[in-house]
Amino acid sequence: MIIDDSIILKYINGESPETYCNSWIYSAIGRGYTFDAPDSSNREWVFELYKRLKLQINDYIPRNAKLVSKLFPDFDSLVKSYTIMLVVGFPDPYDAMVLEHDGKEYMVFDLIQFGKDALSQEYSCHKVLTHELLHMCLHNKYPKLDNLSYKDELSYTAFDEGFAHAVSYPEDINNFTFNPFLEEKYIISKEKMKEAIQEIDPEKQAEYRFSADTGDYWDKFASICGKLYLLKHISDLENIYTQGWHDFYRKIT
Repeated sequence: MIIDDSIILKYINGESPETYCNSWIYSAIGRGYTFDAPDSSNREWVFELYKRLKLQINDYIPRNAKLVSKLFPDFDSLVKSYTIMLVVGFPDPYDAMVLEHDGKEYMVFDLIQFGKDALSQEYSCHKVLTHELLHMCLHNKYPKLDNLSYKDELSYTAFDEGFAHAVSYPEDINNFTFNPFLEEKYIISKEKMKEAIQEIDPEKQAEYRFSADTGDYWDKFASICGKLYLLKHISDLENIYTQGWHDFYRKIT
């Protein structure tokens, strides 16, 4: 991977936010201009996190590597030429994102949003890195089309986020056990997905579009519904992926 640390180094070196606040990344989420000036008091621990994450990125091995290679045979070749940007300046909860610019996708990590917990010796960015790189591979095979219908957008979100979350979630997916806690979360997210699919009011549809993959983790109903459906069907992941995202919402509800 190619590491672009130009923004994080400007922050660490005490440069004014004005030197990087106009970067394209802060207008690429789809929520307008999102720059949030970072607090300079975080510089010291952000510098330590920057050094640690840079080492982990250079030593990266994907979670569930065998499954990743099976589902995404072009994974290694795509990753070699991929750029990951280490930055600050995004509001909560935007810690890790895949953003597009001039027809190319970039992975963006906001180190302040990662938080001090990422300094723990037990923490590794390999899970979130796998998650975001799987988005890249999936988008390469199934690009998101412009002007999707409401139902198609929910279906694509559930498929896209579902695979990224499911494959990167357990350390060893072959020995993963679907427990009662996850069963409860699946039932809740599935019911919310059904409600969303049936909604016809444009304003409420806009709210569902937003909350489908944004907010508190277990409240991202499309992401969670897709993820847990896939974790209930681990033995069939390759077939589900090959069939694609069209009408995926019908399967998971």
